[in-house]
Amino acid sequence: MKKAIKVFKRDIKNLSRNPIALIIIIGVCFLPSLYAWVNIKACWNPYENTSTVPIAIVNNDKGATLDGKKLNVGNDVISELRRNKKIGWKFVSQEKGSHGVLDGTYYAMIEIPRDFTKDLTSVATGKPKKPTIIYKVNTKSNPVAGKITEVAEETLVNQINSNFIATVNKTIFSSLNTYGKDIEDSKDTIVEVKKAVIALDEHMDLINFILDSVNNNSANLTEYLKSIQSTLPQVSNGIDSVSKANLNTSENIKNIKDSLNNSFNGIDSTLNQINNQNNQIKDIVNNLNNSDSASKEVAKTAIAQINKQIDNSKSQIDSIVKYLKEFNKVKPNEKINKLINNLENIKDQLDTEKESLGSLNSKLNESVDSIKETIDSVNSTLSSLSNNVNSAIDSYDSQVRPALNNTADSLVTATKDASSLVESSKGLVKAVNDMLGYTSQGSDLTSEMSKDLDNKLNQFKETIHMLSTELKKVNDNDLDGIIAILQSKPEVMGNYISNPFNLKSEPIYPIANYGSGMAPIYTTLALWVGGIVLVSLMTTEAEGFEDLRIKEKYLGKMITFVFFAMVQGFIVALGDKLVLGVQTESLGLFIFTAVLSSAVFAIILYTLVSLFGNIGKAIGIVMMVMQIAGSGGTYPIQVDPLIFRILQPFFPFTYTLSNLREAIAGPLLSTVMFNVVILIVFGVINILIGYFLKERLNKSVTRFEKEFKESGLSE
Repeated sequence: MKKAIKVFKRDIKNLSRNPIALIIIIGVCFLPSLYAWVNIKACWNPYENTSTVPIAIVNNDKGATLDGKKLNVGNDVISELRRNKKIGWKFVSQEKGSHGVLDGTYYAMIEIPRDFTKDLTSVATGKPKKPTIIYKVNTKSNPVAGKITEVAEETLVNQINSNFIATVNKTIFSSLNTYGKDIEDSKDTIVEVKKAVIALDEHMDLINFILDSVNNNSANLTEYLKSIQSTLPQVSNGIDSVSKANLNTSENIKNIKDSLNNSFNGIDSTLNQINNQNNQIKDIVNNLNNSDSASKEVAKTAIAQINKQIDNSKSQIDSIVKYLKEFNKVKPNEKINKLINNLENIKDQLDTEKESLGSLNSKLNESVDSIKETIDSVNSTLSSLSNNVNSAIDSYDSQVRPALNNTADSLVTATKDASSLVESSKGLVKAVNDMLGYTSQGSDLTSEMSKDLDNKLNQFKETIHMLSTELKKVNDNDLDGIIAILQSKPEVMGNYISNPFNLKSEPIYPIANYGSGMAPIYTTLALWVGGIVLVSLMTTEAEGFEDLRIKEKYLGKMITFVFFAMVQGFIVALGDKLVLGVQTESLGLFIFTAVLSSAVFAIILYTLVSLFGNIGKAIGIVMMVMQIAGSGGTYPIQVDPLIFRILQPFFPFTYTLSNLREAIAGPLLSTVMFNVVILIVFGVINILIGYFLKERLNKSVTRFEKEFKESGLSE
């Protein structure tokens, strides 16, 4: 290594003795800086200067009238754009704008058509038509300018949309303010309507049934009315007869009351008779405990007689139940219903009793012990029956009989009222006759209306159900919120709906300007260009030093190239900060990365040229071109073709760019260490390649270079 350093020392000594060479080397050290600084400054903040980009605006809008007011959205837009200084708006005529876009005077033209306001306000006519803005761009003039004009076009459209939405909603909420007051006054009514809709949905089947009944019955009502009308003369005659018979009304009423009392007494008598019959059967069964055959014969005769009485009692119970049911229709009473159920149970128990007696009768010839179980069963049935009968008697005497008496009194009173009604009915016959004519017509109308209503309800049944379902989800208190919105200030709500939210940007690792963002790619590119300039102006061969091996000469000359490359890197990095003011969160890391990368690039380029001569220079240029496109310096690597995404990890540019960005925006230690290690690995690999291949390739490369020079096309 000491011998290799001799080569470096001699080169420095020779440089200090030759002023011309020194000046050239100094120029070479500053040359990459000029490349980087000029390009970074050129794109320092281009989007802050878009106010000088000329874009033609042509307003042909003729306006429109809405609710008696003259509107011209095109003029409003022009007024807004005149206050917008972000783009170089040029307000020109149709002819001038069209020619200007064609000849490159304007990068783009935005035309507002003559029917723009008319189409925009068509939303209020029920037949809305979307308005159109015509955007023409001359992409030939400049591709980036085309992108800037697209932003201008989007800005214009967004401005129109925002203003239109704000204006429309301001108008809407101005009207809704009035409705909000009305709704607030009618809040209770609205809540009731909500409940009514829900109730309508829940009772829809019942309503349909009633309407069907009305419709069906109305179809026959006219015929009934005609029949009644034809019998009115007979009714009139009948009333006369009733009137005559009315003379005996008092006597008839007395007979009715006596008849009802007799019926009520008959119920009591029947129940007592069943009870007595029950006691008689108990005595017969108890006598069977004797083994006397005579008593058994008596029992058989008694059982046959009792069976007949049971049938008679059942028949009487049926009559009583039927009587009570009819009586209960006049004036329903829960106590009478309870007695009816009790009598039905007694009737069932009489059937059970009859079966038990039949079983007992068939076993009378057997011993007392063998029929004991049957006797016990009969006694059990008799006890249960006796309890039910006694309960029925008590219920009848204490509760049902008073209820029957009340109903009977009501019937008697009604009969008396009917007697009076007969007299007053005489004058009504003529009125009824007149009314029947109108009622017949009304029944036809009722039938038609009920049918129509039924059809409408069926038609909207699903809608009513859906509305009911949604209304059930709405809390009555939500109405207060709706009223509050409707009564909001129109200006505030119009602006809120047109711009419902604010976007808060929180950049991570913020970069102050576009130039600082582009500094990594132009700095990296400048360092590589500096290396190419070095290998183009300086020789890679160490003349003399016959005592040194080729490998030692290779290493010694490489030190010279790396030294000057590091000087280039230092000047570029320091100038980025001091001359241009590039943002650096870590200036030390920025300079270190530039110096390290410049050294690695010099090693790579020196090795290529040292091994392959002029071919190595060409390879270096090809590598630069490939790395510009495939290292993600300007666009995200994800948008590049697949081949560049595959090759990116093998490009040294990738790691230099990454480390410079870390220094500019804020370093992440793990990323910095990774990039530094990879760059060092690139340098070591190229040193090893040159060290082991230099001696092997030296003769063939020297011969190739000599023959190429003899062609007169090389220096």
